[in-house]
Amino acid sequence: MKIKRSILHALAGCLLTVVWLAGCAKSIKQDENLAAQRSIEFARIVLVNKDFDQGYELLSDNGKRHISLAIFKETMIRLHPRGFPTSVTAKEYQPMPGENALWIYLTGENPEMHYRMTMEANPSGDYKVLGIDSGVVGRMFSSASDKKEFAEVISTRP
Repeated sequence: MKIKRSILHALAGCLLTVVWLAGCAKSIKQDENLAAQRSIEFARIVLVNKDFDQGYELLSDNGKRHISLAIFKETMIRLHPRGFPTSVTAKEYQPMPGENALWIYLTGENPEMHYRMTMEANPSGDYKVLGIDSGVVGRMFSSASDKKEFAEVISTRP
């Protein structure tokens, strides 16, 4: 009888711990449409218009902390050996569970290019670009099933 009681107490303790931990997990609501709009604004300025100075100003404070303007310009040019796209479209996004950020996947045209922008939410709920890459790392380490399509495609095209 004592063994059953001990087992029940242990199970109850485990259950309470799990419930307590689940209650501590912070659910962050993201606005993927606003994040996509901000990523397209950035893409229009940096990728289509090639205005790196203005684009650098659109980076989040954390983004600027990790890269200087000179390195940002050099990196953008190095990422585009075949030229810059004439238009960019956001078709998919991917939540980053537990983070105050999400990924926006973009496709550039003429020439075809693929990008993944990490969009960081600020305290007011707006978004800025934390980072931009070709999306290769994202394809290797994240599940494609976590990607979601936008109800409406957002593009730099008028």
